[in-house]
Amino acid sequence: MAAELEGKLGLTSELIQGSGGIFEVEYKGTNIFSKKAVNRFPEDVEVPEIIRLVDQGLDLKEAQAKAAENIPQPPSFMEWFGKFFKGG
Repeated sequence: MAAELEGKLGLTSELIQGSGGIFEVEYKGTNIFSKKAVNRFPEDVEVPEIIRLVDQGLDLKEAQAKAAENIPQPPSFMEWFGKFFKGG
């Protein structure tokens, strides 16, 4: 992700190690992505897209929603179970 941020936006990043599966991204002092809040890691283009949209003046919640629009949602347990049971 650090390379993605630097390559696409010219931003440098700093990794602050934590524990317990914490993964959060701050930009200009604001938490823009939290694994705990959305129960998943960000997709490759999601964080740079949030930053781009916020810098264009979009509200953070709107930027997060717009960046997540094209993120594939995991199947529900029943969908997964049905595919598993059918062998596909």
